[in-house]
Amino acid sequence: MKKAIIIIVIVVVVLVFSFVAIRGCRTGGDSQIENTATVERGNISKTVVATGKIEPLYKAEIKSKIGGLINQFYVEEGNRVTVGQKLVEIIPGATPVEMVQARTEVKAAAYDKLVTERQYLRTKELKEQKLISSENYDQAKAIYDTAKARFYAAMAQLRVLEQGSNVESLAEGVEINDQDRLEIEKETREAIASMTLIAPISGIVLSRDTDKGSAVIPISSAYGGTVIMTLADVSEKHFRGDVDEADIGKVHLGLQARIYVEAYPDEPFNAELTHISPRGREEEDIINFEIRATVRDQENRLRVGMSADAELILEEHENVLVIPEGAIIYEDGKTYVNIQDDSVEEGRRKVEITKGISDGLRTEVLSGLEEGQVVVLPT
Repeated sequence: MKKAIIIIVIVVVVLVFSFVAIRGCRTGGDSQIENTATVERGNISKTVVATGKIEPLYKAEIKSKIGGLINQFYVEEGNRVTVGQKLVEIIPGATPVEMVQARTEVKAAAYDKLVTERQYLRTKELKEQKLISSENYDQAKAIYDTAKARFYAAMAQLRVLEQGSNVESLAEGVEINDQDRLEIEKETREAIASMTLIAPISGIVLSRDTDKGSAVIPISSAYGGTVIMTLADVSEKHFRGDVDEADIGKVHLGLQARIYVEAYPDEPFNAELTHISPRGREEEDIINFEIRATVRDQENRLRVGMSADAELILEEHENVLVIPEGAIIYEDGKTYVNIQDDSVEEGRRKVEITKGISDGLRTEVLSGLEEGQVVVLPT
C-alpha cells in the first residue's frame, strides 16, 4: 500500500513538472511570436535631411547716406510697402559751430541779395530809358538771380538744421517777404525730400531697428552705417539650410522636398531645390553645404525666421510592400526575414527576400513576401 502511494506521488510530481515545462515553452514561443509585424502596403521615400530656417525672397537693410537724427517714420514694423514709398526722414545733425556758420551764411547771402537787388532795379530803369546795353542788364539780372538762389539755399539749409523751426526765428535781422517765404519753403521741401529714405523693394517691414530721435551713422563711415529698418520681399519664401558633406553628392537642382516647421508639425510644405553652394563651410570640424529651396506657401502661413527641417526626396515609391527595417536578417550577402508559420515546430520560417529602398525605419520589399503575411522581428 505504501509503495503504491509513493508511485502515485512520483507520477503526480512528474506530471506537474511536465506541465510547467510545456507551459513555459509555449509562453516563451508566444512572446517571440508576439513580436511581429504585418506586411502591408504604403508609401516610402529615400531622403536626405537638412536643417535651417525660412527666409524671404529678398531682404534689404535700410541705411542712410548722411549722418543725423531720425525726424520721422512713415511706416512701422509689419507694414507692407511698395517700391518708392517713403520710409523715414533724416535731419542732419549739426554741431554748434556748424549752426553758427549756417546763420552767418544766411546773413551774408541776405546782404548780397539786398545789394544785387538794388543794382538790378537801377539797371532795369536805365535799360528802360535805353541808357545801357542789354548785355549790362542781363549781367546785373544774372548776378541778382544767383544771389537770390544762394539766399534761398542758405535759408533752407538753416531750416533743415533747425529741424523745421519757424522761418522768422532762424536768422535775426533778416527780412523775408511773402515771395521769399514761398521760395524758401520750396527749397526746404526739396532738401528734406533728399533726406527721406524710400523703399528699394516691395514687401513688408521685417523690423524697425531705431527710434525717432536716434542718431544715424552714414554708410560712408568706417562702421558701415546704422541699420534703420529691414525690408523683405515675401512674395516667395525660401528654405535655407545645411546638408552634410556625406550627403551632398546625392542631391541635385530641381529635387523635390518637404519642409516641416514646428508651427505645423503634421503639415509639410512642398518645395523645390534651387541652389547648392559650391563651397563647404566648416563648423566644429563638420563640413556642411548650404542649400536653398523655393517653398510653396499659397496661404501665406509661414513666417520669416521660422526654424525648419527639409526632407530632400531622392526617391519615392507609392503603394508598395513595406516591413520594419528591424525584421531584415543579412547573411552571406543575402537578405532574409522570418515569417510566422504554425506548421513548423519553431512557429517561424526563414525566407529570402529582395528589398528596395529604405527610409531608416521601414524597407520596401520587391519580392519574397505577400501582403498580409506576418514577419517575426528578432528579439
